[in-house]
Amino acid sequence: MTIEQSSRRTPQLLSAAAMLAFGTGLIAVGFTGLWSGGPVGAGAPPSAWWFLLPLAAACAAMAVKPLLPRTALAVATLALLADLYLGSSLGTLLAFYDVLYGAALAASPRLRRVLVVGAAVGIGTPAVTVLVVDGDPRVAFFVALQLFALLATPLWWASDVRRRNELLALAAQRTADLERIHALSRDRAIADERTAMARDVHDVVASHMSAIALRSGAALAGPPDTEADRDALEAIRASALAAHADLRSMITLLRDSTPARSESATLADVPALLARAESMGVTVRLDDARDTASIPLPAPTEHAAFRIAQEAVMNAVQHAQGSEVAVRIETANTGGLDLSVRSTRTGGGVASGSSTHSGVGLLTMAERARAVGGELRVEPTERHWVVAAHLPAAAS
Repeated sequence: MTIEQSSRRTPQLLSAAAMLAFGTGLIAVGFTGLWSGGPVGAGAPPSAWWFLLPLAAACAAMAVKPLLPRTALAVATLALLADLYLGSSLGTLLAFYDVLYGAALAASPRLRRVLVVGAAVGIGTPAVTVLVVDGDPRVAFFVALQLFALLATPLWWASDVRRRNELLALAAQRTADLERIHALSRDRAIADERTAMARDVHDVVASHMSAIALRSGAALAGPPDTEADRDALEAIRASALAAHADLRSMITLLRDSTPARSESATLADVPALLARAESMGVTVRLDDARDTASIPLPAPTEHAAFRIAQEAVMNAVQHAQGSEVAVRIETANTGGLDLSVRSTRTGGGVASGSSTHSGVGLLTMAERARAVGGELRVEPTERHWVVAAHLPAAAS
């Protein structure tokens, strides 16, 4: 027996003992023979204490009801029939009532249907029998009313309680589901925020670090030259200061609980980006064919377009030194923006936007495009690497 079963059985044992004591008291004061002398019973027994036998059986059924509801119902039914034969006592009726209610409450749908059919037969058969034997419909109705109170009421009550318990269980399940959905949404929001932070750190800092690595590497690769080395150090310092300023701005935004008020990078910053790339050893060309009469793009779309262009151009600088980079910006037929960055292969260089290390460049560019409802394509050809992005006019 489990702890849960033991905890459920203890109160029921107390109830059965209390019912046995109560029924014995009723027998002692002569509260028996409720239906004796009629067509139901055989008459009063020689001693009222005969009613203790069906009462004890019914109370035993009450005690085992939590563990064996069907067996308890069968025993209680036999005890009730024996009690009715003796003339009926109130204690046995109450014990049977309790067992029938408990069985109906815990029964399966199939057993509940059997109980309903059994109750209908138990009510209708005696009523019809009394009507046929006695011929008085009023007596038959009275018998049917008493049997309905005995058999149908506990079934009705159990059905109502079971329906309420099912509604409570559904409400509890719905609450648990909502809590799980909330937890999943929170985890998804945290994951999205971390991804956005990682993407921003990569986009903002990677280009500056690449510039520092390239300029310092070029300075170390050649012979000592005071003027050239000084120019390289100035360029490295400028990149380091820019990276520091961008990191400081991002940290400030992350620590601030109010909405961000800093200006995001836009396509207007592309010429400065290309000038910096050209100073690091690539030839650049900008073809801005946007329709000036078109509706301005939302700030998130412009920001995504600039970051995609930045990543593609700086990867060309890092992996394809001496290449030619062509950036084309034009208004799409749907009113959005088409952006392409084409870089030539030099000595087996890799694609703009690809990475020989972790592939973070392609990943961040693709995420930038998807974040505003767009798409990104990388199209390698025999002589070029092409990064093409289509960004809609409104984020989806």
